[in-house]
Amino acid sequence: MRKQRNLGILAELAIKELEQDKEQYDRLVIDGIRNLAEIDFLRDTFGNRFYLFALECPQSNRWERLRPSYERSGRSMTDFLSDDRRDRDEELEHGQQVQLCVDQADVLIDNSDDVSQADLRTKLGDYAELVLGLQYRFAKPIEIYMNVAYSASHGSKCIKRQVGAVLVSALPNVMGEVVGQGFNENPLRTSPCIEEPKYGADLQRRIPGKCYRDIVGQEGFVQLSESGVRCPKCGEKIRLLNPTGPPWRCVGCEEDLERYFWPERAMTLCTAVHAEVAAILSAAGRTKDTTLYSTTFPCFQCSEKITQAGITNIVFNEIYPDIRAAERLEIAGINVLRFEGVRSRRFDEIFSKAQKSAEQKN
Repeated sequence: MRKQRNLGILAELAIKELEQDKEQYDRLVIDGIRNLAEIDFLRDTFGNRFYLFALECPQSNRWERLRPSYERSGRSMTDFLSDDRRDRDEELEHGQQVQLCVDQADVLIDNSDDVSQADLRTKLGDYAELVLGLQYRFAKPIEIYMNVAYSASHGSKCIKRQVGAVLVSALPNVMGEVVGQGFNENPLRTSPCIEEPKYGADLQRRIPGKCYRDIVGQEGFVQLSESGVRCPKCGEKIRLLNPTGPPWRCVGCEEDLERYFWPERAMTLCTAVHAEVAAILSAAGRTKDTTLYSTTFPCFQCSEKITQAGITNIVFNEIYPDIRAAERLEIAGINVLRFEGVRSRRFDEIFSKAQKSAEQKN
């Protein structure tokens, strides 16, 4: 339906159906948002009256919850992982974009197995009342520092993802001193990718304003195609739906070939200094026993540098698809926490109400 009509069609149909009975309700809860265009439609329709909540649960927990239904239908964990990868696809415009939708949330809530149904109900009620102005509280330290990290991320001109990081001399969710902060950007004396000309492998072809990782990926897939390499899924010789990609999808089966041939997405060839490393460098040696607040889970290379710097805690927001990085942090004994709370997008709007409430009481 998204492909044939428009990307926000499911949200449009839901609102059209609800409008028929609009006299019966004061507020709406719409579940199952899976595409960025659906969020855009709801924000355009309702403006600041629309709040997006994301309930985040680790993949392993989700598998255990869904295992009985998969097994009843004769399907396995392999099928679940394939479905999960499809649902979280960031590249297919008309497909499921769960992770991108989570990244757009105004409030992020932990829905892992560590949270009981009663706790989840309480948290949902508390956050709903907070955003609706029915109760007030001041921002928690974890929300304050993640907001600072998101503010720092706007210094980046990366055309893939803007990332911010902040180092704090205190335990997670405890107020401390900010000792370092940074964002992902090309090093000093060079320009951001959108401003810096790049060159192909022959050093003759000027490619202005393009991500260097995409240049490397494109050249790699051209070589695979010219060498007669076949698609691992359908067996056809590699031909790309979009030769200039990404996404690098097979013409025959539309499979994302990047996960087979470039599983780490050429991150080792990214020209930017990552936000976490920039924060470590700006701290000038004051990194031991600190907490790193990062808008995105660290990559493998950053995880090693975080360990070397003596950082003991990480609070992250957006998931990064690199399980090896998580393994390295676990080996190093670094405490890793998923952020929960009000996201940066509505931070000032929501928490400025608490100050007004305190003033009125006094």
